[in-house]
Amino acid sequence: MECPQQTNIRVAPPEQGKVTLTVAYWSSSPVEDALVEANLQQFQRLHQNILIKKELIRGDYSSALQADLKRGQMPDVFYLQPRMANIYIGQGVLLNLSPYMARDKVAATDFYPGLISSFSCKGGQVYGLPKDWNALGVFYNKRLFAAAHLPEPGPNWTWQDLRTTAQKLTSVDAQGRAQTYGLTLQLDSSRWLAFLLANGGSVLSPDGTRTTFNSKAGVEAMDYYTSFMRQDASSTLSTALVPATAQEEFDAFGMGHSAMVIEGGWLVTYMQQNYPQTDYGIAPLPKGPGGKQANLIYTNAWAASAQSKHPEASWELIHYMTGQDVQRSQLQAGFALPTLKNMNINAYLQAHPKINVLFEGANYGYLDNFGKYDQYIHDRLNLAIQSVLFSQTSSQAALDRAAMQVNQILSP
Repeated sequence: MECPQQTNIRVAPPEQGKVTLTVAYWSSSPVEDALVEANLQQFQRLHQNILIKKELIRGDYSSALQADLKRGQMPDVFYLQPRMANIYIGQGVLLNLSPYMARDKVAATDFYPGLISSFSCKGGQVYGLPKDWNALGVFYNKRLFAAAHLPEPGPNWTWQDLRTTAQKLTSVDAQGRAQTYGLTLQLDSSRWLAFLLANGGSVLSPDGTRTTFNSKAGVEAMDYYTSFMRQDASSTLSTALVPATAQEEFDAFGMGHSAMVIEGGWLVTYMQQNYPQTDYGIAPLPKGPGGKQANLIYTNAWAASAQSKHPEASWELIHYMTGQDVQRSQLQAGFALPTLKNMNINAYLQAHPKINVLFEGANYGYLDNFGKYDQYIHDRLNLAIQSVLFSQTSSQAALDRAAMQVNQILSP
């Protein structure tokens, strides 16, 4: 990303007296909401001079923040998505954290490079600190596997293994209606892309000027992904449930209506709170036809407004909310993985092998962020998936249309 033409190059002077920070973040789940609330309260106990005014945004977070920006009322500190950073860094609306990091001996190299790079510009300045990260895994119901006399998925299972397993785990009633689906899948490019990458495909050319997802590898991955939700190749019944919402997906898995689901660590905490009786495991994503394994890595950061009247206090909050204590609380809740390289989590991962599967996803993962037009790319690909499923468009035609639309904005 290009660096802004103007930015702060030094720390602000210390502030006197009490200050109030407006802090905005989205609601992804009750678990995350509770974690953020508890950590913000602890920050206030440790910083008696800083009061927190919380803005928990439900719904379209990026649009809400963009509206605040247009009104000139950006919160002091807020969640920053990589796709937002792609735009906001160049616009100069974010506080440059590098001077504060240098003063307090917080190095960019303290964080995994693939995560902090999403919030840095070409000159090396940092505009957001990644707060946590996650990868995908295949959550599977052990009871349903045992009832079907199926072995649990191993580290080397394949696309064909996933298909066959989903077929065998799909059960019907006397009228031929599904009682249990083998798999639950979202109509979401932030799931399908893992299959594209595992098939040797890519999203953009190396220079980022044209799309490549409508290649042969992309078409094969789309055919495979949507086959679960259509009548399966060797069955008259769909082997996958298409959820309307994330909660519907989580509940279907928790109640045993679906035997497998592809999600990240956020599902761990949901299961702990809502379905503690469900015995499940987590398997890595299956290998593609060529033997390649791929995953998607998700991260977000804490950032501050360049126009904040309290930059020093804003940095103090960002520093705390991305520090070891907070990241350890998120890890112990099973919600997310730490972004700090020096955190010793080996003992935790050995004691929680399910989480270790997600952690190892970084070894074959790709950041789910594709530059300045990331949101548009994901939106076009989401529409392509829907078109294949609901309009009976061929995978090639759907991806070609998405590619044409994206290429128009890449090279207008």
